[in-house]
Amino acid sequence: MTWLRCSACKRDIGFGATHWVCSVSTCNRSNTNYKFCSVACWDSHVATLRHRDAWAVEARAPSKDQWAREQAEEAAPR
Repeated sequence: MTWLRCSACKRDIGFGATHWVCSVSTCNRSNTNYKFCSVACWDSHVATLRHRDAWAVEARAPSKDQWAREQAEEAAPR
């Protein structure tokens, strides 16, 4: 099953899979939310956005159950 797609190459990132995110805070906002399947894909993103001081941060995708809970919490009325 696919959790998200790589922001650079569009390959699938599965539930529970290792992926990389950008260390720059503006790349991790909810409206951008960049996720990368490899450091090479992250590196192509850095060249495009011209970050001065950035690194790839290794992360793990949520399980399918965790993702369903997160989506339900976001959709719940406040």
